[in-house]
Amino acid sequence: MRVPRVLCLASVLGLALVAGGAALVAQTPKRPGPESRVIDPKAIPILEAMDAAFAQAQGLSASYQSTSSSPSGRAMPGEVVKLTLGRPNVYRMEFANGRRILSNGKARFNVSTNSCSMADVAPLNDTREIDTFNPIYWSFYDLGQWQIRSDMLGHWVTKWRLADPGTRTVRYIGKEDLAGIPVDVIEWTYTVSYNRPDDDPVYTSRLAIGPDHFPRRIETASSSKDEYQGRRIVETISEIKALPKPALSDFAYAPPNGMSCPKVNQEDPYITGKYADLPIGSKAPDFTLKTARGEEIRFSAYLKQHKAVLMNYWGYG
Repeated sequence: MRVPRVLCLASVLGLALVAGGAALVAQTPKRPGPESRVIDPKAIPILEAMDAAFAQAQGLSASYQSTSSSPSGRAMPGEVVKLTLGRPNVYRMEFANGRRILSNGKARFNVSTNSCSMADVAPLNDTREIDTFNPIYWSFYDLGQWQIRSDMLGHWVTKWRLADPGTRTVRYIGKEDLAGIPVDVIEWTYTVSYNRPDDDPVYTSRLAIGPDHFPRRIETASSSKDEYQGRRIVETISEIKALPKPALSDFAYAPPNGMSCPKVNQEDPYITGKYADLPIGSKAPDFTLKTARGEEIRFSAYLKQHKAVLMNYWGYG
């Protein structure tokens, strides 16, 4: 999965320079101080119980639906999918449009009405394994740790959420009735970039957790008036239940007669072409980057001043 938006660490977390054993950090954004973070102790054991429910489940099935609308009320694309998940790394996702993503633990099939492709399971970066940010999938396979932004939709591991500098509040709202199911409601507010006030809406998410400790509903809104960033997103999880550890044969797949599934290498975009990773030991080319604040950073200028330059690029989507 290619990350749709890539940001240089220099523009988000600051550029760390290591020179002669000393570490210098430039352009480090201000993080929320203790006074701006309010963590309700009543919320923590409920979230940790949810983490444990996912961690202990050897198999899981659920129906998932997301809907969203813009600040102007315009309906935006959503997603409907049925999931059956198992360990280790076997799954079946069936989308309402007929598309399917299936893994038998060794091969991953991406099947649509008229086409099919196959790839090896678990490439170098596990986050490329999926094509959906469905929170059930992310939580079951504990993929929140692969993302720096733990507060974003789909990243439900408590330790990552609370460690996120964008978190402002986490509080327990109380018990509510959701379609006849008693749920505990946790609400938190957070920012995403948190270093650019002019492009930093405050997000509010409400997570409803059932008596089995699995989520039933996630509702997210933001203070932004932008048609995309200001979306209201409602994710509904139904028919969710833990299953015994499944047999790998339960996830066997063979394409129908007349359809072939050519093998593709999911690493190709990263190892070939213009944006291929440089081999280890290569001489780094000179380059100039512009930070989120509009300042320019030139690699060769740092090399003249320091013995070593460490740059870390990360992305969020």
